[in-house]
Amino acid sequence: MAAAAQLHGSAATAAAYRRTRAYSNPSSCRGLRSPLVGHPKPLISTNGVGLKPFGFAAKLATNENAQVEELNLRSDQMKEFVQAEGHRQKRSAKIHDFCLGIPFGGLLFSMGLLGYMFSRSTISIVLGVAPGLATLLLGALSLKFWRSGKSSFLFILAQAAISAFLAWKYSHAYFLTNRLLPWGFYASLSTAMACFYGYVLLAGGNPPPKKLAAIPQQ
Repeated sequence: MAAAAQLHGSAATAAAYRRTRAYSNPSSCRGLRSPLVGHPKPLISTNGVGLKPFGFAAKLATNENAQVEELNLRSDQMKEFVQAEGHRQKRSAKIHDFCLGIPFGGLLFSMGLLGYMFSRSTISIVLGVAPGLATLLLGALSLKFWRSGKSSFLFILAQAAISAFLAWKYSHAYFLTNRLLPWGFYASLSTAMACFYGYVLLAGGNPPPKKLAAIPQQ
């Protein structure tokens, strides 16, 4: 009887031990392990890692600024070269057309008027008064346009045409009459003025006013 009780107690103790082991370490969880267990922890260092991108960006920005400055310098040099070439290519005469044209027109007008008053000759009107008055008006218009900075090319060309016409007519009259005064004198004067106007046209026109020549053209 005592032996049976002892066996029953041993069996109960063994059953209680098995239940305790089952609850303390479940068999379904024995094979599961944390994925982080046994692996070293990652270390993040900020020494140099965060500064490298910023250093590269600063270097890139410096190179871009240098390139932009170089392009601006080249652009300025090109503009100065173009302006210098423009000033170099723009030629002009040494003297204005109206400096001699207005006195020439005044001389023709006054001498033609005097000749008509004394001789009542229509030749004095045709070859003196009319061309002299036209030359005076054209010279005054050329002076006005020159002061405003505009081109006087058409006025110079018209004066040159009048002078050439007078040179031909006066030379023809001189060869017919062989008289030095007045035909020879007028023929020489008209020929000289025609050559002068031709020089002004070929040289590039009147020189610009000083106040406009001092301002560089854009």
